[in-house]
Amino acid sequence: MPAQDAPVVLFSNHPTQSHPMRVVIIGSAGRLGSALAESYSRDVEVIPFGRNELDLIHPESIRRALEPLEYDRLILPGALTLVDYCESHEEEAFAANAEGPELIAEISAAKGAHVTYVSTDFVFDGLSPVPYNEEQVARPLSVYGASKKKGEDLVLGVSDRNLVVRVSWLYSGGKPAFPEWIIGQAKENENLALPGAKIGSTTRAGDVVDYLRPLLGLAGESPAHGIFHLANSGQCSWQEWGQFCIDEALARGLALKGHKVEANRLEDIKAFVAPRPLNSVLDTSKFTAFTGITPRPWQEAMKEHFSTSPLFRPEESLV
Repeated sequence: MPAQDAPVVLFSNHPTQSHPMRVVIIGSAGRLGSALAESYSRDVEVIPFGRNELDLIHPESIRRALEPLEYDRLILPGALTLVDYCESHEEEAFAANAEGPELIAEISAAKGAHVTYVSTDFVFDGLSPVPYNEEQVARPLSVYGASKKKGEDLVLGVSDRNLVVRVSWLYSGGKPAFPEWIIGQAKENENLALPGAKIGSTTRAGDVVDYLRPLLGLAGESPAHGIFHLANSGQCSWQEWGQFCIDEALARGLALKGHKVEANRLEDIKAFVAPRPLNSVLDTSKFTAFTGITPRPWQEAMKEHFSTSPLFRPEESLV
């Protein structure tokens, strides 16, 4: 989104409301934010902010963007998510992921607006033998994880009626993520390896958009509050996820050099600076109990991703 003096307002053509609900989305150019803006603008009035319009690190940018506005809901998927960069830029990480969100929550509270803070599986230490539920103690290993946990605490500290949703291993059709990366590697390399002991929950951004709807109360219901985990059901290792991607690509006719992903160890990836949790599988049973919705299996979501993304068409593969 180009820089401008005022945010673009995406108006929905709602047949029954002359004044549709107004929803601010901060981080609207990102993987989840863009999916939220595209989908929700069909039903409510969406006011999207990219970094050019609202910089989480600078309080004056936040105030300039939000204080003149009136809105009902604010969703904050925007964050500083460069995990290894955060490890050596702690002050910047906490400014973007904790202090900025706290100010946003304070401004929103003064307007009577509900805030949804999007967090991460990186708040956990990865030592649990079972999937993490919302009641388990968060013990971050990295600066990034610590900054997001602090953001959770501060946003809920402003108002316990606000909402925190934790997502993990996020991907979408709009921006390249792990599936695109591993297919890119397989196009160039015969030998592929990923950690076999690192397990988690993959999450399609479009599914998060759908799962958030009943939590946000976009039709005028009271929104949910507290902490919820949102992810596709099931779990896999990085190795299994990578192999699934390659198998899907081959089945769709993409020409790849690498066909098999071997198992290695997390410590074998020398480019990583920040520690990662080995187990970050998210338990979504609280969400299911609250909404009656059972997240679909991660394999089903991945198949849809491969069938709809233009990046996985055969003509995009090596010849």
